[in-house]
Amino acid sequence: MRNKIIGFKKLLKRLGFLGVIPFILWPLFFLLVTLVVFRTEYDMAMTIVEDKTTIEAYDVAEDFKDYIGQVTMIVDTACEAVDDMLRQGDSVDQVQKYLERKTLTLSSIASGDTKGIYGYVKGQFVDGDNWVPGEDYVPTERVWYKEAVKADGAKVIIDPYIDARTGKLVVTAAKLLSDKESVIAIDIWVSRMQQMTEDVACADPDHEVMIMDDEGNIVSHSIPEEVGENYRDSKDPDRKKIYIGLRKSGGKVYTIHMGENEFLLCPRKIFDNWTVITMNSAEPAMQEIHQLTRTVMISAIIGIILTLAIVFFMTAQKVKIMNYGDNVQSIANIYVTMHKVDLDTHSFEVVACKDPRIVELVDNETYSSADEIMKTVASHVSDDRSKKELIEFLKLDNLNERMGQQNTISIEFLNIDHKWNRGRFIVAERNSDGSIKSVIWAVENIDTERRSRDELKYLAETDQLTMLNNRGSGESKIRDALKGGEGGMFVLFDVDRFKSINDNFGHNVGDKVLVAIGAAVRKTFRENDIILRLGGDEFAAFTPGIYSMEAGKPVVKRLISSIESMNVPELSGMIVNVSVGVAFYQPDDNYSFEELYKHADSCTYESKKTKGSFATFYQNAADF
Repeated sequence: MRNKIIGFKKLLKRLGFLGVIPFILWPLFFLLVTLVVFRTEYDMAMTIVEDKTTIEAYDVAEDFKDYIGQVTMIVDTACEAVDDMLRQGDSVDQVQKYLERKTLTLSSIASGDTKGIYGYVKGQFVDGDNWVPGEDYVPTERVWYKEAVKADGAKVIIDPYIDARTGKLVVTAAKLLSDKESVIAIDIWVSRMQQMTEDVACADPDHEVMIMDDEGNIVSHSIPEEVGENYRDSKDPDRKKIYIGLRKSGGKVYTIHMGENEFLLCPRKIFDNWTVITMNSAEPAMQEIHQLTRTVMISAIIGIILTLAIVFFMTAQKVKIMNYGDNVQSIANIYVTMHKVDLDTHSFEVVACKDPRIVELVDNETYSSADEIMKTVASHVSDDRSKKELIEFLKLDNLNERMGQQNTISIEFLNIDHKWNRGRFIVAERNSDGSIKSVIWAVENIDTERRSRDELKYLAETDQLTMLNNRGSGESKIRDALKGGEGGMFVLFDVDRFKSINDNFGHNVGDKVLVAIGAAVRKTFRENDIILRLGGDEFAAFTPGIYSMEAGKPVVKRLISSIESMNVPELSGMIVNVSVGVAFYQPDDNYSFEELYKHADSCTYESKKTKGSFATFYQNAADF
């Protein structure tokens, strides 16, 4: 009893005078506020359940979108590449080889979930995994082909069907090419999505997870037997309630009754015609409300209002602290390190740190300020390529100015292990004038995400034959340079009589010539020059800092020499000639890239009038 009294005194001391007032006033207002408290607690309980349900549905939906999005993005990339190949006159065999190479890259993104990229090109079935279908397999009669044609150039996600090759249930992403006949597609096995759904449900046995399309078909369900059911047309009233509720909900959390039980359902769109739905029992929330009612009634009858209030307050505080700790721990699990920095006192506090090297640096050294600590840590844990930029980012003296009213800013950098990390300043507290009082510095590992993103960007921006910039990415980089006030020399050239090379030696030899030209161009120009293949046998380059014919002539001469000295054995000693057009963009010029291109193109046309390799430099419009 004595210990309880001492504990009670400590509690009162911790609460202070203002904290004690509610306990004094509570008995006087208890009966009046009972209904208000009950209603408030009911709303809070329902809000918590709805928020939890919404977060779960969002997490599940994002997982599916990320998974399917990564795979289907490859369809877009492959379609662009095959479209380019068809416009250039490449053969079906060349398309087949490209799909084979593309299929190999899938191993790092969707290993075991798909058999690769395939399609129907120029009247022939092509498959990146070299599957040869039987004679009864008619590509144009398959659902993936019909749906892609119907979509008329838009990427389409086709509902599950039985794959002719594997006999498995698959979902297909497909797209019609610009010739309005060819289609490129990739299958994703439904079993993988089903496994993802079941894994989510296993983490919490009290709720169900499903994916439903707009027609009411169940694509995936945490109860495997439900896959393939149509809830819209089902004679089961409970299934029908789920579909009808979804249509009426407008994408918000909704409630349905099944027998004597009530359930909360939260929908989340993942594609135009697919929705993830999580279903949780509403009973836990109702149990809490019923318990609250009984507690209030018993407390009013027994008259131990003050004691109940103290117990309730202590319990609420304990739960609040526990929840706060759990939330901090959950966030800390994402990050390698978390430190709190007070900008007013320049103090440095460790919140969480999983890197023993940083722990050792912070513990074993004496620092005068947080700036010094962060600069030392950055110098020791970052790669040389990122060190200068990271140290500059971590400066605290101008952090208020850099962040302004933003609550977070971030930087991506390579650590000493050559892994990509993302460092982030997060506002923890602000002063009354809006300035930042303290921030959290958190670092997370994003190596897999960054490298996957870089690989997809590289594939999207690179001409797959010559490995130079493709037209879209190359022209975009030149435009950015011009807008930034950076002048230079623009070189445009194409191969003389390239069609005769294809006609006399074959398209394979023609491709080898283009590959050799790509290598020659890379040897001619500098690393910071922008070189690109415009398409077919036409190439271009932009060299910043070269503004005159005198400075440009040696570069162009070296380019022609490199191309004429190429060794393509199949040409039997034939020299490849090019027609070159050159135009200059001065730093103070303000016309468009299109105009610059016209200048060089007109010079290329003039060069074609001279037999053999020749370069024409643009001087002024009157010359043409």
